[in-house]
Amino acid sequence: MKILVLSHISELVGGAEKSLLDVFDLWTKDHDIEPEFILRIPVGTLGKALRDRGWKYYELDYTFWSEGNPPKTEEAIARAAEKNTRAVVETEKIIKKTKPDVVITNSIVCPWAALAAYNQKVPHVWFVREYGDLDHGRIYEIGREKTLQDVGNLSNLVLTNSKALGKHLGKYIPKSRITILYNPFDLTKLNKLSRQRIKNPFTGKDSLKLVATGSLTPSKGQLDVVKAVAKLNAEGINTELCLVGGNGPREYRDEILKVIKTQKLKDKVHLVGHQKNPLAFVALADVGVMASRREAFGRVTFEYMAIGKAVVGTDAGGTPEMVTPGENGYLYKRGDIDGLTACLRNYAKDKGLIEKHGKNSAKKTAEMMNSEHNSQNALEKVEQIAQKGLPASKKRINYMSRLRDYKRIKSESRITRAKKTVRRQMRAKAGAAYKLLRRMVWNILNSGRYER
Repeated sequence: MKILVLSHISELVGGAEKSLLDVFDLWTKDHDIEPEFILRIPVGTLGKALRDRGWKYYELDYTFWSEGNPPKTEEAIARAAEKNTRAVVETEKIIKKTKPDVVITNSIVCPWAALAAYNQKVPHVWFVREYGDLDHGRIYEIGREKTLQDVGNLSNLVLTNSKALGKHLGKYIPKSRITILYNPFDLTKLNKLSRQRIKNPFTGKDSLKLVATGSLTPSKGQLDVVKAVAKLNAEGINTELCLVGGNGPREYRDEILKVIKTQKLKDKVHLVGHQKNPLAFVALADVGVMASRREAFGRVTFEYMAIGKAVVGTDAGGTPEMVTPGENGYLYKRGDIDGLTACLRNYAKDKGLIEKHGKNSAKKTAEMMNSEHNSQNALEKVEQIAQKGLPASKKRINYMSRLRDYKRIKSESRITRAKKTVRRQMRAKAGAAYKLLRRMVWNILNSGRYER
């Protein structure tokens, strides 16, 4: 089976890209599948990962239909429009050339392969791995309702990574078209990574040791964890926190550093930055903390559990599917620092819970990998769709009206650019005339022909 996949970015930094590789590593290992990929330029570490596997990819230039900071001027919108319409056309050419049995879009932020498959009447599957707006604060170009309706109308099958996200999408997409696919983690590999020896960031022998991994961004909630650590230490509970992850917004990191300084947590909170193998740090902690406002699935949460860690997480998104309070961790309302502190306090009071909940976590991850939501069941549905060879839908696509707007915006942008060019030329001519006039006056003044 030939599959053409579009990835919204070309760096191997996020859960969406890592999960994409996990799925195709497993599918190609046991089945006759030929994947090819479309990557956004400039191509980064994801390109290397594909080359290492011997998988072909095409390079295209495109943006997104949802942005954290969308373009506002007509010129900026027009530039994006030109890139994206060109990306759809080029993807259609790739489809005609390679003749895939099915086209897959990875992540919700790019519809260009979906539109190309729709135009070429090729079956399409969408891997939706995030809410987009509710978790990452992205703004949908045509609004949430119309966007998610299009995700359904452009797809024969929509794969989501949690029941919570599936339920959310079910408000806009027929439920019969939605299937849950838990990412196929290699549990043996995760445990092997956790055994890598590193310098221990924790300094206290008897302290409660916490870890939180992920980029330092407001949506990940690390500041809440730092504040909870401050509260516990103020109560006399020796607590340490290791934050593993690269820097996000500078002002957020500064806010975290300010709390560390004012609460005298220099020896209690350890910022180790981005790490190639964060699991080696997780292994040294007692409890993994998932403080994100809303995670569709929470790859980090699963990894905590897979290597036998108790987890404290927010009661939002997919986290409640993995964390059962009192069994393998605790849940608290997102943003509730007192609630988070109370959950963590349980482990300080009864250290026996750390091992008990950790064992239950590891057991639960094994159950999830063998559940009905595994990759084999998802692949069977993809194969059925490919065999039927039917396009996704004949329903009207909401985004088509936006594409028509693009033509108007590009036309108006060209007129605007033309007017600006004329104004620049007129200013240039006026400037040249002014300089000539000054030169003439200067020559007259210095020629002796000017008299007072």
